[in-house]
Amino acid sequence: MSTGAQLRQELTDMWQDIFAVPDEEFDSEESLFEAGGTSLQAVQLMTRIEESYGVQIPLPVVFAEGSVDRLVELVEEGLLASLGELSEEEALRMLQEETGRAARDA
Repeated sequence: MSTGAQLRQELTDMWQDIFAVPDEEFDSEESLFEAGGTSLQAVQLMTRIEESYGVQIPLPVVFAEGSVDRLVELVEEGLLASLGELSEEEALRMLQEETGRAARDA
């Protein structure tokens, strides 16, 4: 599971990859249209977010609210909503996996 900073960096990397935006030109508040994005790029972004985080962001939302800042909020909301749907056993299993992963990374 990503932390807020990791999530922001991962979405920034996706954005920069899809839109070919160099670091010095990247603006996390810039919308998809401000970046000159196309519908194909919006679909690519939507698909990569769903594949990476299991969060579905509807295409019209990606078009209307597709800045990295807003996408971070939407993905976090989606992840929190999915946590509410977990059984207690699933939540405990995920917590144990994350704790083990954090211990290995330390």
